[in-house]
Amino acid sequence: MTQAKLEGLLKIDNESYNLLRVLTMFMKLDNSQDVPLQAMAVFWYVATYQNCTKKDIEKYFDMSKASASRMTDYISRYHRLGKAGLGLVSKEQDPKDKRRTLLKLTRKGKDLIEKSFNTLYEDMKSFEAEFEE
Repeated sequence: MTQAKLEGLLKIDNESYNLLRVLTMFMKLDNSQDVPLQAMAVFWYVATYQNCTKKDIEKYFDMSKASASRMTDYISRYHRLGKAGLGLVSKEQDPKDKRRTLLKLTRKGKDLIEKSFNTLYEDMKSFEAEFEE
């Protein structure tokens, strides 16, 4: 195996490892460690498109209204059946249209995004630091 190919495999392996660490962070949010992949995807969608609506999520993921409701409830303050949610997203009434609810990251959600990015890109930061010295 050539050195370049080996370095490429190590890079992929390291990126996969960092992604696995981010997924593990999500699993630790819920003591049961059963955070659905859909909930993670919806959380990242809200992080990407602040002030989005449940309808936006339904369209983007081709998800039913019931599924979108379950996933947004799961990552917000209150989950179904009165259980506590993950508290990563807040649901706020749209001031322009009282019938719509806007989804935004909470402080906890923003902290998780920051921690995720730090984990995903920590190798890049150390690489950049070498050139800054």
